[in-house]
Amino acid sequence: MNKQDIVDRLLALPTEIIAAELDLINLQNNLFEAQHTLQQLKDGLYIGVWEDQGKKIDGKNAEIREAQMRQYTTIEQNSVNKAAELVNRQRYGVTCLQNELIALRAVVDLLKGAA
Repeated sequence: MNKQDIVDRLLALPTEIIAAELDLINLQNNLFEAQHTLQQLKDGLYIGVWEDQGKKIDGKNAEIREAQMRQYTTIEQNSVNKAAELVNRQRYGVTCLQNELIALRAVVDLLKGAA
């Protein structure tokens, strides 16, 4: 990588970081929406909204009730897990871009000292 490549990359990185952060915000919103949907379903199950569809939480102990809850919320829980994974991957991508920017700035400082 020559000096011009470093300059070009330093100029491009802030825009890439902003775009990656905006994508992260959108993914976080998707995660919050998935969590909200899951919580609404759980609340409905606890208060009996879904009894007419055969979805009833009526276990004799906490373990059975929790198993019933998992059984009825599998799809929504999977959506939350997938959304969380996407958030984590995007957060990693943002961090990588930020680290690249820091590293390139350090290279520029070294080049200034060598000149």
